Amino acid sequence: MHNLARALLALGGLVVLLPAASAGPRMWGGDEPSPYYVPRGLQSPLRDDGVHLGGDIWIDTGYQSTHRELESEPDLHFWLMKGRFMLDVTATYTWRERFFVQAKGQILAFVEDIRNNQFLDTDDAWVRFGMWDLWDIQIGRFEKWRVYHKGEGFERDTLEHLGAFDGPRMYEVNYAFYRQDGFGQVAAHLYPLSWLRFELGSVFGNEMGFNSVGVRPAGIVDFGWLRVKLAGEYRRLEHQEEGRKEWETRRGIGGSVAFYYDEPHRVVRVQVGLNAAYGYIDKVNPFGEVDERGSPDTLSLGGFLNVGLWSAVVGFGYNHTIQGDRQHRETIESRFVHKQLFASLRHHIFVRRLTAKLVFSWAEADLRPAVGNQRLNEMYSIRLRMAMVF
Repeated sequence: MHNLARALLALGGLVVLLPAASAGPRMWGGDEPSPYYVPRGLQSPLRDDGVHLGGDIWIDTGYQSTHRELESEPDLHFWLMKGRFMLDVTATYTWRERFFVQAKGQILAFVEDIRNNQFLDTDDAWVRFGMWDLWDIQIGRFEKWRVYHKGEGFERDTLEHLGAFDGPRMYEVNYAFYRQDGFGQVAAHLYPLSWLRFELGSVFGNEMGFNSVGVRPAGIVDFGWLRVKLAGEYRRLEHQEEGRKEWETRRGIGGSVAFYYDEPHRVVRVQVGLNAAYGYIDKVNPFGEVDERGSPDTLSLGGFLNVGLWSAVVGFGYNHTIQGDRQHRETIESRFVHKQLFASLRHHIFVRRLTAKLVFSWAEADLRPAVGNQRLNEMYSIRLRMAMVF
């Protein structure tokens, strides 16, 4: 398996030296970590017939200090080095200049190889067909359109994204958003105007003995300087065995408003945005009773500010998550509050496709369950991400 990972890296390096069949993907700035994950609901920029090879790699090195108030939970000092290499293969065929069929597969190889554990995986794996800049249907494994933007930090499962110990995770209209293990996805996209786009996403399948179906409609208004995004979702899970009483329903809605004063020719460029999302879960246990702890409602509010100074980008972000559940004791109700803050600095190294980003973060989780064990946990972290796109 080690030899296979090395072969993938070698192949990625070889592709850089090969003459490209097209101009390749446009660099999307700070919207996404890689141009192979196209932001803002846009269709792929890889529109020439043929097969395109590319990818990216990122490596995080970091340190986290965690203070936990309960004596039974010791404080932690955690060192981190993790990363992943992604090889993207995209095949595109266009007919009569408008109709197209496109297929994508992405292979992942992880830096933190653990013996006897799987360290090769898949990110996107889908097929898409339709008309350029008008409509399409997408089937397979992919993420839906993101409507909760967090700026230069809070990348998924990073130190600052996880935050303080036991703090409630921020809700991003993500019950049916991420790539689903064990489930397939289908989405229809409509582009009636250059500044208006719609997605009707769905999830369908079975995992761990539960059948699940869900829908997630989303819309984007994009004038360039102003972007408004909104999404809602509904998902139902039921046990596959007839007669079992377990089920779960997830609902949510959220969106963002962002302003972009970031034309490339400006010495100082500014991006600023606000997010809000609310989701709740109804869960019934195997005995047909309400799972009080497993039926939370979550409100997340956040914002970000990115300032471009010449070739560098300084980022700030804050997220505030409030969660409750069905547990109560007399007049006392459970309440969990998670505050998360980051500051970052990003700059390219020699070439624009290789960047370094330093992220400082702080988080505080104020945990007040109705059944006791109330506590205040705190976290500080620093993280350096080296990233390259090819």
